Amino acid sequence: MLRKLSISNYAIIENLELEFSDKLTVITGETGAGKSIAIESLSLVLGERADASVLYDKQKKCIVEAYFDKIGDDVKQYLKLNDLDLEEQLILRRELSSAGKSRAFINDTPVTLFVMKSLGNLLVDTHNQLQSQELTTMHFQLALLDSLAKHEEEVAQFRIRFKSYIENGNRRDALREQHMREVKELDYLNFQYSELAGVSLVDREDEILEQEQKLLEHTEEIKKNLSNAIELMSDSEFSIKHQLKQVIGLLNGAKKYYERAEELILRLESARIELGDIEDEIQSRQQELTPEPDRLDQIHARLNIIYKLQKKHHAGTIAELLEILRNLEASIQSISFHHVDLEDLEEKIRLEQKELIAIAKKISSNRTKQIPVITQSVNRMLKAVGMPHAEIKIEHESSEEMNAYGMDYLRFLFSSNKGSAFQEIRKIASGGELSRLMLCLKSLIASSSSLPTLIFDEIDTGISGETAMKVSTIIKELSTKHQVICITHLPHIAAKGDMHYFVYKETIKGKTHTNIRCLDKQEKIRAIAQMISGEKITAAALQNAAELLN
Repeated sequence: MLRKLSISNYAIIENLELEFSDKLTVITGETGAGKSIAIESLSLVLGERADASVLYDKQKKCIVEAYFDKIGDDVKQYLKLNDLDLEEQLILRRELSSAGKSRAFINDTPVTLFVMKSLGNLLVDTHNQLQSQELTTMHFQLALLDSLAKHEEEVAQFRIRFKSYIENGNRRDALREQHMREVKELDYLNFQYSELAGVSLVDREDEILEQEQKLLEHTEEIKKNLSNAIELMSDSEFSIKHQLKQVIGLLNGAKKYYERAEELILRLESARIELGDIEDEIQSRQQELTPEPDRLDQIHARLNIIYKLQKKHHAGTIAELLEILRNLEASIQSISFHHVDLEDLEEKIRLEQKELIAIAKKISSNRTKQIPVITQSVNRMLKAVGMPHAEIKIEHESSEEMNAYGMDYLRFLFSSNKGSAFQEIRKIASGGELSRLMLCLKSLIASSSSLPTLIFDEIDTGISGETAMKVSTIIKELSTKHQVICITHLPHIAAKGDMHYFVYKETIKGKTHTNIRCLDKQEKIRAIAQMISGEKITAAALQNAAELLN
């Protein structure tokens, strides 16, 4: 419930503070005095956009604060979801600088404009002739049926599940597209994998083969060198073994005179034995070395395969080729996994769709039951607000194709005169007719829902006399269950107010200001009398005003 509104430096308002009744607060005043401006400033704390052009004094910032109490559960839940402090009083504040910069606060916590607007929608329902166009939208029409059917929670859950259903569908489509791309690549991946896997690569195999290739290619040269080594060791007159034998003989000759020669002789004998072993090893190796042209051809062929694969895959080593092989295997397996994921997701979507259709059909059935309730009640109320021949008719269709609101499609049709064909409301109803029709609908749903604070801005345009009296009665009845704020130029509505504000302009130091004052009973009588008779208040007007108040 809106308890207080504080306005500073907005339009032609320098400073203004208003408190509101729990029931019906009416605002009247001279034309152009700023009756609507006071309420328009409220739109700032309800999250609407604004710029520096609304500043009264361009050197100061504009500040609007709205104080709410008796906060509903939906508002408390919203505050909790957005980590905002929950207190007994809810304060919304908006600041607008001369540079056009805007700041929004909820209970002194900075918030985005989106958060403020979303909260504002839960707190205040502002209605004027422009907003009567909302009546022509499918969203409002379905919400109207849902309110009367009292299944808003079920509809909200449907929307949450439908959103998940759509998101899963988008994931499915993306996965399907990805899978189709991968399937096209699968043959090529399998070919590459088979080609690499088929050659049974072993890490560093190419290095081993290259060593063996060098050995086989130079077998004759190696044998020749080994043969020459054997000849140098023992077969020639100047062989190592022959010369070593001579050295040992010389040392033996010196041994009888030089005892330390014995140690040298033993070491030389050891070397002679080692040289013999080496000679035997060289001869053995020489005999092992035989040309193998077939093996050399095999090595050439194997290395050729390895080199081609390395070139094809831009790999420098077999280790890199083996890594490519593992990546290919992983890619092939992932395609298979994606296919499984796709099947699981499609099955989940089928189940979601089946369950959503069942819920949507139940919602549709509940809505259908409310159509005659709305048409009969509204057509009766239209007569009460001065449109005796006006009627509405609701056309309803169901489709297997779902949307966020279910499976229902509505058309609100209107006929303003007896015998006139029914047409879509937006094509035929005037602004005044739309306003009164919206009033009838909101009055209808007021008893079945927790509407926020209702604000009517000159909803009474174009009516007078008995019709005005009936409209005022409906507004008064609304205020018994909901807080209502009404800007009006009709004395009939003004007389129904539990609190009456009068807006007026005054000029101070050459500058126009808007001011407002709360009227006592006698001031109310004079204000209503002025609305009846004009500037010159007559005794009859005063009597009529008193009768209206009573």
